[in-house]
Amino acid sequence: MTCYVVPCGISVIRGLDAKKKQGPPDAGPGRLVSAAKSRGNGMRGLTDDKVIAQWSGQVAHDADAARLTDWNPRVLCAETSTLAAASSIEPLRRLLERGDRVMLLASDTGPGLAAALCVGQHIAGPELPDTTYMSTPGSLSDEPVAAPAAGQLTIVRLRGLDPAHAEGGFIDAVAGIGRVLRAAFDTGDALEVHLTGGFKATLLHTLAMTEVLYSQAPERVTARYVFEDAADPAGPAVPIGLRRFPGVYIDDMTVELSQVRDHRKPASQTFEGMAWTERDGLSAFGYGYLAVLSQRLSPNRPGPTG
Repeated sequence: MTCYVVPCGISVIRGLDAKKKQGPPDAGPGRLVSAAKSRGNGMRGLTDDKVIAQWSGQVAHDADAARLTDWNPRVLCAETSTLAAASSIEPLRRLLERGDRVMLLASDTGPGLAAALCVGQHIAGPELPDTTYMSTPGSLSDEPVAAPAAGQLTIVRLRGLDPAHAEGGFIDAVAGIGRVLRAAFDTGDALEVHLTGGFKATLLHTLAMTEVLYSQAPERVTARYVFEDAADPAGPAVPIGLRRFPGVYIDDMTVELSQVRDHRKPASQTFEGMAWTERDGLSAFGYGYLAVLSQRLSPNRPGPTG
């Protein structure tokens, strides 16, 4: 079985409107597009346990009218196109039926969250059966993220993945992505990370953290991409070449970044400039690496490096 981690952008909302002529002949996506644009922010104000019921209660009828589950996934949006191309399975509901897991990553914005919910409806169905919803911990909490059970889909809101947090380097968001990747890895399934959609500002972080996991289990970690603007919607999902680092490199990373996190003088400076600086401590990359290595994010004690 495979656990798919799929960062979601907002291309599904644009695609429903712009590609209407390529959709099912009797599809009426207008109301779903309007709902997605207007109701995403309302979902952000709910507790996690209420989001699925609230969204499906408000939008399932609109998703039905849009014939959302009947769209060709290779046409609908970048995220569904990559899933269909990589798995060679259509409709995508069959991924869940065969026991695969899907984790859709949403930005911390109204449109981003609405788009991920729409992608989830395309895969699971308008009322989002076999679907869970969660938000990643905020403020660098050490709380882990739970992967979906076999045959389930999870929509994950990445706290802090918002342009308003750009100046801070998206530290909370990157740490959240790291927690998600680690949870997917710990299922023991094959892990496939898709890098076609999602917030481009964190694409390199996601790829770098995937490489850390690939270095530990190259036989079951892959990454894929499709060209979103390709003329041929049936084009391949292109494998992304991943770097494999030796085990001692990963061990050194864990020790060095943990020491910087705890405001202690690191025994080495191998990752200085890449994951931390003397002035600012850990960067988003540093917190992401610790998260994907399943290490604590919060320091033991405050104080300057030294």
